[in-house]
Amino acid sequence: MSKDPYAILRALVRAESLRNAPKPTPTRDTHAVTPEPAPEQQSPPKDHRRD
Repeated sequence: MSKDPYAILRALVRAESLRNAPKPTPTRDTHAVTPEPAPEQQSPPKDHRRD
């Protein structure tokens, strides 16, 4: 067992502060490959005739 009784408490506080720290905003990589957008699916024309 650790000789420092507060070691676990400090580790838990440190972990919690890292979890709650503001995340850096990702920068756009101009060399990153972006996938092509999927072509929009066209629905078949609706038949408005009534029988």
